[in-house]
Amino acid sequence: MNRREFLNVLAAAGVSGMAPTASFAQAEQNAERVYDAPAFGNVSLLHITDCHAQLLPIYFREPNVNIGVAGMAGKAPHIVGQNFLKHFEIPADPRLAHAFTYLDFERYAGVYGKVGGFAHLATLIKRIKAQRPGALLLDGG
Repeated sequence: MNRREFLNVLAAAGVSGMAPTASFAQAEQNAERVYDAPAFGNVSLLHITDCHAQLLPIYFREPNVNIGVAGMAGKAPHIVGQNFLKHFEIPADPRLAHAFTYLDFERYAGVYGKVGGFAHLATLIKRIKAQRPGALLLDGG
């Protein structure tokens, strides 16, 4: 197992909420399935955008304020935190709250880790292109 595989196993274990007693084999299997999605149709498009030159992974925090102008104040997409979770009927789950809001960011950033980075993108792109030959990659900048 190389360093990248080991980190993927650790990340999968953390994200899946697996108990410390879970086997590494199961964690590795879960890491392999993170991006599994059934192929359908005749075309596969991969679209990335807004990389902001984030060469390395970062701890991303959703904003705690999003001011809507005029009639948009307090309406989607200008709602944050608990109001966001309630509006979109997102179940009480720390993984989802961390993914979509700033709530308990300090607590869960260490648990769920960093996101992004070009190494992660490259790995994901290679994996999907291997599963779906001919998939097109669109980079929106």
